[in-house]
Amino acid sequence: MLKVFLILSSVVVVVNSQGCSICGEGKKVTAPDAIFTFPGQPSVACGVLETAGETGAIPLDQCGFLPPFVTDCECAPSASPPVDPITAPAAPAADSPVVSPTDTATQTDAPVVP
Repeated sequence: MLKVFLILSSVVVVVNSQGCSICGEGKKVTAPDAIFTFPGQPSVACGVLETAGETGAIPLDQCGFLPPFVTDCECAPSASPPVDPITAPAAPAADSPVVSPTDTATQTDAPVVP
């Protein structure tokens, strides 16, 4: 089963839109040119393996056990995904500044005729 997985990972094929991270949730490969080797299996570049995971070429049930084995790929936390401005919560509107009234004129209840 692992042999099939490695062969598929050497050829980037889009199988479905639900991929996985070979490094684990929230992590990415920082050494894409490093070579991942597993005894009895063909070697593959970490970048190719990562792309295969992201595109769904690696079955999800096999992707979960990879993080402890891809140490040569130098996995690191990935940056936060960009925030979609349409679904992002809006910042609360700031209250308008309060301006104190000035005593420039005396107010009366009715007009005063001079």
